[in-house]
Amino acid sequence: MENSGSLTGHILSQGLQDADDDEAPAKSSNLRVVIIIAVIVVVLLAAGYFAVTVARDFMDSVFSGVPQK
Repeated sequence: MENSGSLTGHILSQGLQDADDDEAPAKSSNLRVVIIIAVIVVVLLAAGYFAVTVARDFMDSVFSGVPQK
């Protein structure tokens, strides 16, 4: 790392050190977010399937007395 003596160079070099230190928690945080999103998608798919099944059974029972052509 080069130290030019300027305030901008000093601030930028501090930012690089912070980015290297935070890299490991960011990866585990991303993994946690992906797992949470996957769980939510599975729950939504299961709820949608359940809702369609209940709606189909309801519609079958509502129209069970209607004669078909």
